Amino acid sequence: MKMNRRQVLESAAALLGGALAPSGSTAWAAPKPRVERIHIGAQTNIFGVPIKDYDELLKILDTLARLDYTGFETNAASLKPRFSEAAQCRRDFEAHHMQLVALHNGATLYPKEKIPTDIEALRPVAAASAEMGAKHIIISDGRLPHTDGKLDVDAVHVWTEGMNSLGRAMKSEGVQLCYHNHQTEFEDKPSLMSYLLKDTDPKLVMLNFDVGHATGWIDTAAFSREHFRRIAIFHIKDEKVGADKKRVYTPLGEGQTNLPGIFAPLLNSNWEGWLEIEEEETYPKPAADPEAILARDRQYLKKVTDV
Repeated sequence: MKMNRRQVLESAAALLGGALAPSGSTAWAAPKPRVERIHIGAQTNIFGVPIKDYDELLKILDTLARLDYTGFETNAASLKPRFSEAAQCRRDFEAHHMQLVALHNGATLYPKEKIPTDIEALRPVAAASAEMGAKHIIISDGRLPHTDGKLDVDAVHVWTEGMNSLGRAMKSEGVQLCYHNHQTEFEDKPSLMSYLLKDTDPKLVMLNFDVGHATGWIDTAAFSREHFRRIAIFHIKDEKVGADKKRVYTPLGEGQTNLPGIFAPLLNSNWEGWLEIEEEETYPKPAADPEAILARDRQYLKKVTDV
């Protein structure tokens, strides 16, 4: 039987996916089709942060479903009032044809004495997230101390140990910890991200790679190619970055973020996870026309990923 171009590419991808499979996996098992393993979601911050009204959130989910998104992420504050009704929330999300990907939270994993408090504060968030149908929880943190202009390595070790402890606690509540980067994780040499990758357990700490915040600091396509198996969620945006590091958001495909290069290892392997649009030019205020922006972004993702 003669194969068309797409069938040839997917057949080649299956072979490459086996070659890229990690040690201990079924190396030659054919990967799932892209549409079954690459999921397209959106962060709700384009509608404002937090979403204060639950009925409004459900209307947003209808909008996302209509635009062919299948999952959503939101600030934990958007759903905190509903934690006691988490099971009903999951039913509501399913009725609106949407899955909760993760709740996004801030955390403080330095100094050491603050770590237990933050872990205990995040336990109910993790438990509610799992009951709402999420498989992940996302955290981001602030800038660690510097000494003489350099990253304080002792502080870094406290932080990575705290990250492992937090990951273990989140797993016990039923969700996988994903760490969301900003630019601070890449601006030092060696970078905080390099310590995170080296000193945290992949079983406990995965990445939520924000490609926009990394643009201008690293080769984002090379980072994706090297570490995509450590990344569970990609935050997708595009930016132009000047020599002064001033950032200007652009429509997808019009900035300096190498989105096709970032996606390439995901398309040609058995990687499974989420590509999430995170438009935040007007953060924390809503954009003037969120639906039009998300429709444009969805069309771009369809074009470059065929998902």
